[in-house]
Amino acid sequence: MNMGEKLTFNGLFDRVEFVEIPIIQRDYAQGRKDEYEVRNTFLDALYLALTADHTNANQSLDLDFIYGNIDYGIFSVLDGQQRLTTLFLLHWFLAVKNHRTAEFRERFTINNKSRFTYKTRPSSTEFFDALTADDSFKNKLTQPKDLNTYSVSELISDSNWFYLSWKQDPTVQACLHMLDTIQKKFSEYEGDLYQRLINIETPYITFQFLRLKSFGLSDELYIKMNARGKPLTSFENFKAKLEQIIESYTDGWPDYKLDITGFNDNRVDGYKYFIHKIDTHWADLFWPYRNLFSQDNTYDDELMNFIRLIILYQYLLDKKDSSKAPAKDDLSVLMGTGSKLSPTTISEYEILSCLNQKFIIRLIRIFDLIEDQDSTQKIKTYLPNQKYYTEEETFKKVLLNETSYVDKIRFFAFYSYLSKHDSSLNQTELRNWTRVIYNLTENTIVDGSDDFYRALHSIEALNELDEPVLDILVKNTNITGFLGDQILEERIKAHLLLKSEDWQSAIYTAENHPFFKGQIGFLLNFSGVLAFYREHKDCNWNEVDNNQYLIQFNKYAKSAGRIFSLIEDSISNLEYRWERAVLSKGVYFTKRDTRFNMLHTRSTKDNISRDHSWKRLLRIGSNEMETKQEYIKAVLDDKNYDNDDITNSLEKIYNQALEKGQVEYWRKMLIEHFTIFGYSKRGFIEFEDSQITILGKSQRNHYHSEFYTKVIENKLRKIEDSFPSLLKPFTHLHYHEVKSRYESAGLHVKGWDFDGQLFSIEITKADDHFNIIFKNSTLNSYPEPIKDLLLDSGFERISPKQELDTVAHPAYFINTEQTTVEDVIDNLERLCEKLRTINDE
Repeated sequence: MNMGEKLTFNGLFDRVEFVEIPIIQRDYAQGRKDEYEVRNTFLDALYLALTADHTNANQSLDLDFIYGNIDYGIFSVLDGQQRLTTLFLLHWFLAVKNHRTAEFRERFTINNKSRFTYKTRPSSTEFFDALTADDSFKNKLTQPKDLNTYSVSELISDSNWFYLSWKQDPTVQACLHMLDTIQKKFSEYEGDLYQRLINIETPYITFQFLRLKSFGLSDELYIKMNARGKPLTSFENFKAKLEQIIESYTDGWPDYKLDITGFNDNRVDGYKYFIHKIDTHWADLFWPYRNLFSQDNTYDDELMNFIRLIILYQYLLDKKDSSKAPAKDDLSVLMGTGSKLSPTTISEYEILSCLNQKFIIRLIRIFDLIEDQDSTQKIKTYLPNQKYYTEEETFKKVLLNETSYVDKIRFFAFYSYLSKHDSSLNQTELRNWTRVIYNLTENTIVDGSDDFYRALHSIEALNELDEPVLDILVKNTNITGFLGDQILEERIKAHLLLKSEDWQSAIYTAENHPFFKGQIGFLLNFSGVLAFYREHKDCNWNEVDNNQYLIQFNKYAKSAGRIFSLIEDSISNLEYRWERAVLSKGVYFTKRDTRFNMLHTRSTKDNISRDHSWKRLLRIGSNEMETKQEYIKAVLDDKNYDNDDITNSLEKIYNQALEKGQVEYWRKMLIEHFTIFGYSKRGFIEFEDSQITILGKSQRNHYHSEFYTKVIENKLRKIEDSFPSLLKPFTHLHYHEVKSRYESAGLHVKGWDFDGQLFSIEITKADDHFNIIFKNSTLNSYPEPIKDLLLDSGFERISPKQELDTVAHPAYFINTEQTTVEDVIDNLERLCEKLRTINDE
């Protein structure tokens, strides 16, 4: 039985008088702005069909079935609305472009009424009639200036027959948008495509025309069959195209088998395997997660996010033979801001050659790995302990498109390993693999596509070696893509882990500390293991030495674990005792340009916790870092250090160092005046010549203070607690912060009102001395008693213009003889005492 008649759009009008989109149908959707994927894919196919040369009807592009009923010469379309509408618009555009509007109107209009029409809305009907009736439109479109300057939609909207109210009609809007896209696609072609489009003898584009009532189907039944009345989702369109691509590969498939009736566990190709499982087993797999990304009660978006990630993996792996990472522009098509995946279209994927057979095989493999045939509620899991990799949590992040670069790397590493080893999976080796991957990714900064690219290829190379990961590390196999310091640490730990269960217990316990998170190189350094490995390139020592190394390792692991547990909880509760104790041993600060970081803050701003932290300092591999680690070791080795009384023992350590005079002056001041740590919210302190600046944030364009005057403020406030009248006749202290390196931060002593005049003192730091400045804030003159007192106290009178004291050029008194904090405080105390005498007279 012939199920349908092969027709062209032009030929359809030999069968019927009118083609009508009935009122039961929805608006035209293929032209909507958000239907970019569907629209461009369809137009690409039409363009290729029309521009190809062929000589017989069998070479035409077939658009599948067009369903509907014919009553009184009117074909009422029930399926095929989108395709037919686009074909009609294409006929109109090409007729105008190729100067065939007269032929078009003769064929597709009757009495100035379009033979193709919509009955969904009156405005839609009117639009098609008006569009086909405009015989002058060809002149607008074919003028070179207009063709290059104006879009079809603009020309139509500016026509005198176009009603502004039509812009509220979704079908009209979609038609205009489709015509613009057609213009972009077809305007450059110079041949007469209209003639090809209407060719009936050797057609270029056809469909199968089917009258439903010829087969006993009623309109009502078809409407029920097509009840959803929604456009295909992006995933449905992607899936259809992907299945076509899969079908095009006739060989090169792994051995796939389907254990279902009709296949009897026989080998099938990738196409049969995919189309069966995507709608059955894998559909069941994703169904429980259907509303994670969007509340539409489908898993389309979730599954599409999953597939996009696998596409990204394969795209990057395909670039491994390239001398450089993928072009940023190409990668930006796949990845959006941060590490999120972009909603890339099928055509964009095809341009980048993403949808190749290697991708399809990888996708099928991972689908099968996560499919749990014993459960319909979640993915299949492989790890009894998910310390190093959380399978379902990461899977959900993938579906939500919320994976970080590190999440993506771990997901790839986990399923790449399973792909190679699932048939003979060894739980110990799987744990070792996930642990090493966790340690490498946790302690390597991966914050861009280049870092991600290198890490991905490194893991692929490791997995291809097909050896236990600890053996790979012990053999000193070249590993790239991760922090070199951490790779070195993993090599050393691999030697120890293969040595004994005692080492396994010690290392796993230390690594699992919430502060260290797998990075314990400093323990290898403190215990002497690092030095031995560097000398011998192995850990092959005798039993006596082994016991000693293990004892030392456990000792430092216990001590460091206790102190960093407290630090992780809250450093301020310790009153920075840990920082003060380490500072008493040496300057441990990390450095950036002229700025250093005191490591006391837990702030995440400006990547402080990542780039300037105790964890960063505890890395091995850098001579600078390992030298500073010795100050930490010195604290843990100090006879006063006590794991059971950390707070008091740390205090004893730095107090004893201060008492013995073992600490240079500025360190002594910072240790004694620990509240200065808290002023620096992000931990930065700047050293420039003899100047020390405490930065409120990370740069001088934010508020900052001068270190020594801040110390003076602290000391004065402490003294005032016992002697409230210390600074009288002045009433209060105020620290003046600044936001520019061209201003001077300093301490202001303010509030003395003498004979209606307000006096103040400003204290700032110069290179080798302090400036103590006495000012009259009210008048530009000084009472004789005050002037005499200041001159007798070592102050010098300064006037910007000699012998000219005016409000515009105020005079002040300055003392520059003090060089230490103590000198300043002594001088200030004596000065205030003398001023009180004048004030009391």
